Amino acid sequence: MIEQSFLNKIIKNPYLITKLNFNQLILVFREAVKLFREETLILELKKEYSQDKVIVIGDLHGDLKSLTRLLDIINLENPKHVIFLGDIVDRGLYQLECFILVLALKVKDSNKYYLLRGNHETLKVNKNYGFFQDFLNRFKDPKKFSQVVAIYNALPYCALVNESILCLHGGIPEDFNAINRLRSIKTSEIDLNYENADKILLQIMWNDPKSNLKGFTESFRGRDIKFFGEDVFKDFMRENKLDYLIRAHERFPKGYKWFFNEQLLSIFSSANYRGTFTPIPASYAIIRNKTVIPKIIS
Repeated sequence: MIEQSFLNKIIKNPYLITKLNFNQLILVFREAVKLFREETLILELKKEYSQDKVIVIGDLHGDLKSLTRLLDIINLENPKHVIFLGDIVDRGLYQLECFILVLALKVKDSNKYYLLRGNHETLKVNKNYGFFQDFLNRFKDPKKFSQVVAIYNALPYCALVNESILCLHGGIPEDFNAINRLRSIKTSEIDLNYENADKILLQIMWNDPKSNLKGFTESFRGRDIKFFGEDVFKDFMRENKLDYLIRAHERFPKGYKWFFNEQLLSIFSSANYRGTFTPIPASYAIIRNKTVIPKIIS
């Protein structure tokens, strides 16, 4: 059993995570994976009162400065739920620190904090974009990374807020019945390794919206990954009785971007994704009442 005092310490000062040894980290990994394995592929979250807020956070990519600022905002806003849309690691300076901090928040308050799987929550992508090497430089033994992969394989893919606002990392899948098919299935009941992933789950992590497009078209991102246009997006939303979709996965000069008559919001919560010389505003979203409001991290 992990001590609350230990969690409180690293949440209060996440830069201390840099100094933790692997035996300390494994306590966080083991507690977190037990919680994720009890969750379903589609989280169904309820706001009991109209004034309850939900904060949604996009890609972080090791940007600990943005994450700590977001925690200040969370403490101020006191939301009922906080949803991370994935892509916590790769590229940034504090990848492990961000990852452990998000897990510590989950372990400390599992009914408030939720983490979804993004396209960077895979071993293959981590080997290409930095997190695996960063981890190896710290702990030397590649076998220890299996603890991280166990977390990835237990993560949910979507969060449905009050049955009307869908949160995910990438985009809508070609199968419009996917949400209903995945409901009530625990993450521990399906093999979620990236190489063998079901096409639906792959597209939820990787697909992108595109203006002035009809239907689904091939994406530069890879096999079975698609761009989707407003027509199929509207059909998907109508079929699933949804009002809004919040996703991450792409950065924009403004920090966020509305698509499709302001029914799809794309956010990105890392300000230094391309380095400190090309900063962009970092964004997040607040769900208040039945509306979605984009915000810039000041």
